[in-house]
Amino acid sequence: MSKLYDKYLKLKSSDNSKMYLFESGKFYIFIDSDAKDISKITTLKLTNLTSDIVKCGFPSNSLDKYIEIFNNLNLDIEVINKEKTDIDSIISKIKNIDINRITPIESLNILKDLSEYINE
Repeated sequence: MSKLYDKYLKLKSSDNSKMYLFESGKFYIFIDSDAKDISKITTLKLTNLTSDIVKCGFPSNSLDKYIEIFNNLNLDIEVINKEKTDIDSIISKIKNIDINRITPIESLNILKDLSEYINE
């Protein structure tokens, strides 16, 4: 989750007035101070992302509904979608694996990339 949090911090440092909504798996989530702020004005409940960071969110199939709510509340929300090219490159690597020639380190690197993508 550190990549996501790092991205959040970078975005907040460039424009602290916006709230950032991140695509995360099958959900959209707010994190840290954005999560605290949004939970005060909506029905979204805070949960722990880590022991130090909170989040709140909703299933991705509810995005349009929540965007309408946020717009009605005049909130400045920027949706940050996952970059699809990461998973496409991992799938391509997996499809092109020659199981008889791949080295253990190459296998571990593919698993590491996949793990980072899933945990982002």
